[in-house]
Amino acid sequence: MRIGHYAPTLWAPGGIATWVSRLGQAQAARGSDVFYLTSSRMPDEPHPTGHVPTVDSLFKSARDLGLDVLHLHKEVPSIPDPTVRVLRTMHGNQASCPTGSRFLEKRGRPCDRVAGVLACSWGHVVDRCGSVRPDAVRGHINRFQAERRVLPSLLVHTVSEFLRRRMIEAGYNGSRIVTVLSPAPVKAAEPSPPPRNGIPRFVFLGRVVPAKGARWLLRAMVRSKETFEVDIAGDGYELADLKRFASENGLADRVAFHGWLGGDAVDALVRDSRAVVFPSIWHEPAGLVTLEAAAAGRAVVAGRVGGIPEYADERFAVLVDPGNVEELAGALDALARDYDRAARLGASGRTFVREHFAMPDFVDRIDQLYNAA
Repeated sequence: MRIGHYAPTLWAPGGIATWVSRLGQAQAARGSDVFYLTSSRMPDEPHPTGHVPTVDSLFKSARDLGLDVLHLHKEVPSIPDPTVRVLRTMHGNQASCPTGSRFLEKRGRPCDRVAGVLACSWGHVVDRCGSVRPDAVRGHINRFQAERRVLPSLLVHTVSEFLRRRMIEAGYNGSRIVTVLSPAPVKAAEPSPPPRNGIPRFVFLGRVVPAKGARWLLRAMVRSKETFEVDIAGDGYELADLKRFASENGLADRVAFHGWLGGDAVDALVRDSRAVVFPSIWHEPAGLVTLEAAAAGRAVVAGRVGGIPEYADERFAVLVDPGNVEELAGALDALARDYDRAARLGASGRTFVREHFAMPDFVDRIDQLYNAA
């Protein structure tokens, strides 16, 4: 099969780049010819990439390459050429939210509204669910309306049932939307159990912005009764405020801010941890950090929001209500004082993702969607 993966910024650091790279490698290992197409090249691209400056040139490239299927990972502004077979993966909330965040930043909580142009334009101003700059609001609304024009003509794959339900609530035809949960990363070596000696450490991995919940995590540390330390690996506009919060609340010697780290450095932090904390307070489309942690044999503490519960099974994860400081503090304290429980959850997670989130099964399901497209 000849497969083309496209996004305007395909290799921008983040979950989509990792997701596409892993899938493409698995497809190539099965004998498919895999091509990567993007409008914006990055300095450290993991695979050779074709440059397609416009949507018209994207469809022309698909025809010239003789693609059996063009796999879209972001929106396109017009309905695809009917001679090109297309599958669209929805990695985010863009079909049911102009900003894609489904997060009311001013209120600090997830958004459960049914999206609409007037309601969401008003929400930008009142709830700060997106920039209040007029050009930014227009850009979000225009993208949202483009999705409503194009998506009904495509077969759509969502990475969680949460996203599928939100699309149906927004008026999309559910018979054209299929959920296939994303796979866990393949870890060649058997992971070691968490360190038993020393002060327990918890790891936060992700963007340091309000929706990701790092401030919620630090507030829970203030309320905690056990002694533990936290590593924050990530960067974002909230970082300076969090460092100030940590200093003002006596956490400076318990929280290490590492900035954005690469794969090996992240693996080392996870290896040295008791558990991984994923304290999102927005509607995460999937929350693949939970699978990363489980594949590495680590327990997970995560927000019960968005698509996270579809991935973070109770056999290896502790879910807490988003923003509930006491509940999060209690979950962290419980794992900090009970090494055996943390180790059991981590070992169970490793087994669980092998059985339920295996890459070969995922590629089989994606192949079925390609054939349907």
